[in-house]
Amino acid sequence: MANLTGAMLFALIVGVLLAAGVAWGIAGSYRRRMVALMRGGAAPDAAHSAPAVAVARPASRQPGRLDLAANRRVALRLLLVLSGLSLLIALSQSGLALLFVYADEGDGFPLTRLLVLAAVYAWPMVMAWGLALRWSWGRVLAGIVLYMLAMTVLVMLASDAGATLAGVGSWLAGVVAIPMLVTLAISASGRIRAVAPYLLPSFLLLSASSVAALQGLAVSVEARPEWLTTLVEVLGAWGTLLLFVVAPWALLAWPVYALGRWLARAYRRKRFSDLGYLFAAYWFVVLAGSTLPALEGVGLAGLSQLLPWLWLPVAWRVLPRWLAPAGPPPTLLVLRVFQRDAEVERLFDRVVERWRLTGNTLLIAGTDLLSRTLDPDDLFAFLNGQLAERFIASANEIPGHLSRLDLRPDPDGRYRINECYCFDTTWQPALQALVQESEVVLMDLRGFTPENLGCRFELRVLAAAPHLRRVLLLHDGETAKDAAEADFIDAPDGRFTWLKVGRLTRAMTGEVLGALLSAADEELKATMA
Repeated sequence: MANLTGAMLFALIVGVLLAAGVAWGIAGSYRRRMVALMRGGAAPDAAHSAPAVAVARPASRQPGRLDLAANRRVALRLLLVLSGLSLLIALSQSGLALLFVYADEGDGFPLTRLLVLAAVYAWPMVMAWGLALRWSWGRVLAGIVLYMLAMTVLVMLASDAGATLAGVGSWLAGVVAIPMLVTLAISASGRIRAVAPYLLPSFLLLSASSVAALQGLAVSVEARPEWLTTLVEVLGAWGTLLLFVVAPWALLAWPVYALGRWLARAYRRKRFSDLGYLFAAYWFVVLAGSTLPALEGVGLAGLSQLLPWLWLPVAWRVLPRWLAPAGPPPTLLVLRVFQRDAEVERLFDRVVERWRLTGNTLLIAGTDLLSRTLDPDDLFAFLNGQLAERFIASANEIPGHLSRLDLRPDPDGRYRINECYCFDTTWQPALQALVQESEVVLMDLRGFTPENLGCRFELRVLAAAPHLRRVLLLHDGETAKDAAEADFIDAPDGRFTWLKVGRLTRAMTGEVLGALLSAADEELKATMA
C-alpha cells in the first residue's frame, strides 16, 4: 500500500505541475490571439467618427433594484453558505476518520474528539472566504496561519498531558502542506488562475494513467514476458519507458477532450459557477491530501476520506432555491482606460465582484481582465479554434449577440460577467448597444488624457442615453477632467458623478459601492458629500 500511496502522490504532483505549465502557455497564447483579433480590420478614427446616437431602453423592462444594504446581506449569506458547507464536509470527514482511519486506537467515538478534529479539518473555510472576497494569496496564507495557530491552542487544550506543542504543530502542518502547495501552484499566479483549475482534472487523469502504466510495467519486469523483452530490444529501455508514459495519453485523448467539452457545456447550462467550481476543486485537493496518508495507514478504507466531497453536488442542487436573488437585477456597464491592468484588476476584485451579488455586468472584452473573466466556455472555445466566432464582425450581428447575454443568476446567487468581443471596427456600435442594455455605468477614468479617444467617444454615448440612472466616473490626480467634462457637457444634470479614487482601500471600496448601489439620488449625494 505504501507503493500505491507514493504513486498517487507522484501522479498528483505531476498533474498539478503539468496543469500549471500548460496553463501558462495557453494564457499567453490566448492573450496574443485576443490582441490579434481585436486589431482585425482597419481601426476607426474615433476623433471623426459618426456622432453618438441616442439609445433607449425598452419601456417594458423593469428597473433593477439598487440596494446597498441588500448587497451586504447577500454577501454575508454567501459567506455563511460557504462556511456551513465547509463545516459539514469537515464534520463528515472527521466522523469517517474516527470510524476507519483512527479506529485501531480503541477510544471509541468521543464527541469532543469529533468536534476538535472537525474544527481542524475545516481550515479550507479560510480559502473559501478568500475566494468569495477576492483576497490576495498573501492574505489567504496569513488567514490560514492564524487559523492553524488557533487550532494549535484548541488541540493542546483538548489533548492529554502527553501531547507536545512540537508534535501538534507538526501534525497540523502536515494537514495543510500538500493542499496548500497544490492550490498555490494552480491559482497563485494571476497569469494562470483563470486557466489552470479547469485543466487540472484532465491532467490529473493523464498523469494517473501514466503512473498506472509504469506501475504495470514494473510488475511485468519481474515476470519478464516475451513481448516486453522484444519491446526493449526494439525501442531500448528509455524508449520503452517513454512509450508507457505516452501511450495512455493517446488512449485517453478523446475522454479528456470530452471532459473539457462537458465542463464548458455544464458551465453554460449553469450546473456550476466559477466560485462553486473553485470551491469544489480546493476541497477535492484537501480531501485527497488526507486520503494519501490514510491509504498508507489503513489501506483502501482510507478512500472514505473522499466521500464528504459528495456533499457539494448535492448542496448546489438544493441551495439555489434559497440563494435565488429577489427582484429584477440591475445591469452595470464597466468601462475603463485600457493599459492600466493592475488598477483595473483591483477595481474588478473589490467592486465588480461585490456588484455581482446584486446584478449583471457588461463590458467590452480586453486582455487587461483576462485572469478575472476567462471561464471554461471561453477557454475551450479557444482550444477548439472557435474564439474568432465570438467576435462581432459587423453591426448587423449585434442583436444576435445581445440575445445570447447570460442574465440569469448562477447556483450561488451571483450574476455572471458578460463580455462583448469586438474588432477595432465594431466596438463603437457594440458599445452603444451595451449602453442600451445597462442602467448604471462605472467608468474608470484614472489616468485619462485627451488622447484617449475611445473613452471620449464612450462619454458622448453616455451623455446621449436618456435612460441611464447614473454614471459614476472614477478619477485621480492624472485624470484630465476638463477634457472629459467637455464631452458630456450637454448631458442631463446629475447624470455624471465624479469620485476621486487613489488606492482602493476597504473604505474607498465602500464609497464606490455606495455610489453605485444607493437607491435614491439623495443617498448618492450624501455618499459623495
